[in-house]
Amino acid sequence: MKTRACRSRGLTLIELLVSIVLGLLLAAAAGYMLISTTRVSRAVDANAQQHEATSVVLDIIGRDLKNAGFYPANFPVSIESSRFQGTYSNIVSTSAKAFDQGIFGCSEGLFDVTDGTCPASKTGEPDSLVVNYFSADNFEVEGVGTRKDCLRQDVELAEFGGTKYNEDRAGAGAKGTGTVVLPLFISNVYGLGASYTYTQDGRSITTRSFRCAGNGPNTKPYHPIVSGVTQLRFRYGVAEAHTLEAPARFFTAAEVNGLPAATVNGESKTAWQRVVAVQVCVVTKTLDASVRQTSSGNYVDCDGASVAFASSDRAVYKQQTRIFGVRNNLTRTF
Repeated sequence: MKTRACRSRGLTLIELLVSIVLGLLLAAAAGYMLISTTRVSRAVDANAQQHEATSVVLDIIGRDLKNAGFYPANFPVSIESSRFQGTYSNIVSTSAKAFDQGIFGCSEGLFDVTDGTCPASKTGEPDSLVVNYFSADNFEVEGVGTRKDCLRQDVELAEFGGTKYNEDRAGAGAKGTGTVVLPLFISNVYGLGASYTYTQDGRSITTRSFRCAGNGPNTKPYHPIVSGVTQLRFRYGVAEAHTLEAPARFFTAAEVNGLPAATVNGESKTAWQRVVAVQVCVVTKTLDASVRQTSSGNYVDCDGASVAFASSDRAVYKQQTRIFGVRNNLTRTF
């Protein structure tokens, strides 16, 4: 009887406490693993979004730069005949030098689309880029050819200083689809908007956005395209006189404005007309401001400066640079 009573006794207090402690440890370990997995998942998602944002910005700019200065060599006015209609020229306004060529830029300032000028430079502000070209007729088929600006607006009624410079060139055809009389002028401006703060998943995030302004009719020209872009820098490769149109170095927009005219292939050209390549640098940040694991550290920005992380901002910053040839200005490979 005594042996049977000993076998049926319950847990002692010590055994119960040990069981509770082990259970708590297992629960804590499971919770830690769950939190760690969630953090890793958020970091992976944030970095994927950041990589995509960087690629989108560079792809949009690079694709448009391939059109810079374009004018169709042969422009059909009917199925039976075609005629040569000229080359790129500033049809917008002789007072606006930004449209004299396919490329123009502003150093540390956002191009003013209203008067066609650059503002006074402000240290640390992003650069902006102007890309100009003429349309390729779409032969009455929507989506074929290039007849819209970067915001997908029709440019038939593009206006500058009260003058609709594309209206006569468009003719009386259907807007956006009808065959035009002459190629239409397209101008796109790329830059960054001002910083703004918004809430995502209960967390406040301050960022800038990559924006574009087209020359289609719009009362608010600069529209955001990609969020999380903190810096944008452009450098311009300018062909030197008596060279094979290869840039000796890359200049800021302010430096290009100060360069004299030079003779290239027997033709006198301004510095902006001699731009044969554009270097684009962009810095993006993750839109989740809590994915960085370290409280300190730094990254290198587009100016080559080492920037220390703010302890209150755990976002990941990434800088990427690409160089694009301005195809319409190139007659040789470099």
